[in-house]
Amino acid sequence: MDQFKNSLDDVSGARIARVILQHAAKISKEQDISALVGMHAALARDLVGGDRASVWLIDEEKGELWTRVADGVDEIRIPLNTGIVGACISENRTIVANDLSNDPRFHRRVDEKSGYQTESVLCAPLHADNTTIGALQLLNKPGGFLSGDAELMGLMAVYAASAIQAERLRTEAEMGRLLSHELNIAREVQMKLLPRSFPSLPGLEYTGFCRSARFVGGDYFDLLPLENGSFAFTLGDVSGKGVPAAVLMASIHTLLRSLLSENWRNLGETVGKLNEAMHLTSSGDRYSTLFCGVVNPDRSEMRCVNAGHIPPLIIRSNGQVDRPAGADFPVGLLRGTTYKERTVLLTPGSVVVCVSDGLTEVKNENFEFWDEQIIEDVARKHRDGSLDLMTNAFIEAADAWAAGSEQHDDMTAVAVRISAN
Repeated sequence: MDQFKNSLDDVSGARIARVILQHAAKISKEQDISALVGMHAALARDLVGGDRASVWLIDEEKGELWTRVADGVDEIRIPLNTGIVGACISENRTIVANDLSNDPRFHRRVDEKSGYQTESVLCAPLHADNTTIGALQLLNKPGGFLSGDAELMGLMAVYAASAIQAERLRTEAEMGRLLSHELNIAREVQMKLLPRSFPSLPGLEYTGFCRSARFVGGDYFDLLPLENGSFAFTLGDVSGKGVPAAVLMASIHTLLRSLLSENWRNLGETVGKLNEAMHLTSSGDRYSTLFCGVVNPDRSEMRCVNAGHIPPLIIRSNGQVDRPAGADFPVGLLRGTTYKERTVLLTPGSVVVCVSDGLTEVKNENFEFWDEQIIEDVARKHRDGSLDLMTNAFIEAADAWAAGSEQHDDMTAVAVRISAN
């Protein structure tokens, strides 16, 4: 889950806002699938901090690699398995090469022909339908590429490959398959961003899950220990579906992580900065509900901001259930929104539960919504047991009500328990 961490350590929240959200806004508005290939390559270049980006594809008939996108030069063609990009594709792995002076893989003829001087290379394979179709390559980052850059490139390669595959499918006029492919890519991006491990922390237990729907809606959650011993958690729901929602989800996830790491002491200000960055760089129909909470180091209170999200449940050790009141506008909806930080007192044994509307708006075959009270009853019943069992019980109860009906929205929940003394 720390795939962004190393890359974010050397950039400020302001730079992240400028790079990711500006690119996300352009990508979400772009109607020409062909243009998306270059836009995703540019996003990778600017996010990692490279000088040039290129997308290389395999031409099986000619036995060559060729550049679908290449900054600063015309189309380049080289024999298969040539150069670092050829090694990346043939070995199907990401390659970082910061010293090319004695690297036998480096293909110097490209530099000789173009006049460009390559000093460092980061290259990640592109996949479609479980097949390697090419590679995304970045050149010349000042100081060299980092291991965290390589991890981030893996995610950027997913976006680039999705655009290439979408372009091919549209050319083949397979619109049904195109839609299915887009949704599968969105789901893959969503799953890559969600936490997959939950290291133990003093004074609390926590867990989270997301079961995506067939049509991805863009739920996300994050669980973030902070350097002063505090613990932050977020749960949000992005408007829209498919790749645009997935791109916006990744943008919010990355920027909010950075902002929280820089300023966890003032949540209202932090969420306000997120709102301004989103509003300035995205269209009016792109926004996200969001709940963000920070539990203090001694676990006695939680500071929180609710940006138009479902209020969380606070289940006390005696079974009492509280719902913190008050919510502001979703992030990205209105410029200049002020977000109020609220404080909730916590006691040993208290459990904080935050869910998305995929769980509160479950429908059966007769399109009847279930009673939200069921979530509260399940949480109260499992307040002293395993948090994983509690979140699984939410899904079981939802499935029992749906009775085989299709899941129309992502079901997501985060649960945090203050350890008993």
